Amino acid sequence: MQKTEQQREECLTANRELARRFFAEQDRMRGGPAPELCTSGYVARMGENPPMDREGHEGFARAFYGAFADMHHEVEQVIAEEGAMVVRFVIHGTHGAPFFGIPATHHRVRVAAHVILRVEQGKVKELVGIFDEAGMLRQIGALPS
Repeated sequence: MQKTEQQREECLTANRELARRFFAEQDRMRGGPAPELCTSGYVARMGENPPMDREGHEGFARAFYGAFADMHHEVEQVIAEEGAMVVRFVIHGTHGAPFFGIPATHHRVRVAAHVILRVEQGKVKELVGIFDEAGMLRQIGALPS
């Protein structure tokens, strides 16, 4: 059964809202994606890191929020299709605690990121993302400018 134009537009609007909520909930909970927003087989693929399930993503995110306690996502753009979205955002925060062995520098960071969110039945099934790790490390002084 083919969707009407109105049904298609409602789906795209719902996907855009899901993308924004996906990151807002992480900031609110100071951790990984909310379980109710993810499918049971959720997987996150971020850069060269090994794929993570939702619990693995939770641990990864908690490490970031622990080192950058004021960290938050600023969603700049969401491009939606019926089964996927591209989200462009910036992560803002202050390096206030050790981060993967790097002592706190108290430097502010602004890190650009792009992710693709695959959606299934109104929930996120997969995140494929890349963020400017080198830029972040330069901003906290771990890499030369």
